[in-house]
Amino acid sequence: MSKKKRRVSNKRNLGLGRNADHAVKKALRESYGGDAHYSSRFTHYSRFLAFIDWLLDLDPPVKDLRKITLEHALGFGAQLAEFVNSAQMEVSYAQNLLSTINVVMRAVRLDQAIFVEPSKIVGKRSYIRDTLPEATWEKVELAVELAEQKGHFRGAAFILMGRAYGMRSRESALADLHRLKLEMDLKGAVLVLDGTKGGYKSEDRLIQIESHQRRALEYALSVISETGTCLVDTNASYEEFRNRCIQPIRPILKSVGIRCPHDLRAERFIDVYEKESGQLAPVKQTGPFDREADLRGRKAVSRESGHQRPTVPSSYIGKRHRTNRGKKETD
Repeated sequence: MSKKKRRVSNKRNLGLGRNADHAVKKALRESYGGDAHYSSRFTHYSRFLAFIDWLLDLDPPVKDLRKITLEHALGFGAQLAEFVNSAQMEVSYAQNLLSTINVVMRAVRLDQAIFVEPSKIVGKRSYIRDTLPEATWEKVELAVELAEQKGHFRGAAFILMGRAYGMRSRESALADLHRLKLEMDLKGAVLVLDGTKGGYKSEDRLIQIESHQRRALEYALSVISETGTCLVDTNASYEEFRNRCIQPIRPILKSVGIRCPHDLRAERFIDVYEKESGQLAPVKQTGPFDREADLRGRKAVSRESGHQRPTVPSSYIGKRHRTNRGKKETD
């Protein structure tokens, strides 16, 4: 029988290194089995830095991971709850920060001695969009121009692909651009097959090509190398692409009023819904609506977004209230 792995309790950061943030990276790498799941590791590491900053502001500051207690996690959660209650922070983000503490501390300590329940501390999140993504094409074009000025041409292509096709970050980065170009020329539509979430691929996820899609694809093809097939360079990894190309465009998006890359995707699906249903997205409108048209729009969003669950479109387009009934339902 193999012995359960233990940390070195008498060494700084439980023997994971002198520096806390490097120790967190090492623990997450071990927990996720080496270099796999880079996106998840990067996300948890980035979120945990907020907790580290909070610990350093204490008197006395906590600089050693082995000295972190459950009380510290609860104290941080109490501050996040204040931010949520004063509308300074979204409940979803606060929950993510607390969930990351659970993940990281389990990886660091190899136990669950420090575990919090996010929903009980900061409240339950809503997966229904109630604010507009504000990723209009005017703002997208401005972001692309700013990215170009800073020499981030692949980042600019990433922005265009996300907005035009509603691709996730990994899908935009790994899409086989030559295959898409061939499909565009032959069929006037393309399939999203590369970099999909959980490896899920569907022949139903067919994106019709219009002017924005054509321009985005042609731009992306113009910035890759002669031997390249996707935005990630031939000899590079997705991890390197994320650091070199995606991270630098985040502040650019924010500077033009687009909160994050995910809002590019949300704005695309608002377009899809409105075109298919012939009515405004729920996040833009209250009052009477055509329920049959609403269902058609939601099915189109579910299909194009690559989700298998019919409830997911609400996170992009909002949700109708059952009391909002159109004339068809009163006949």
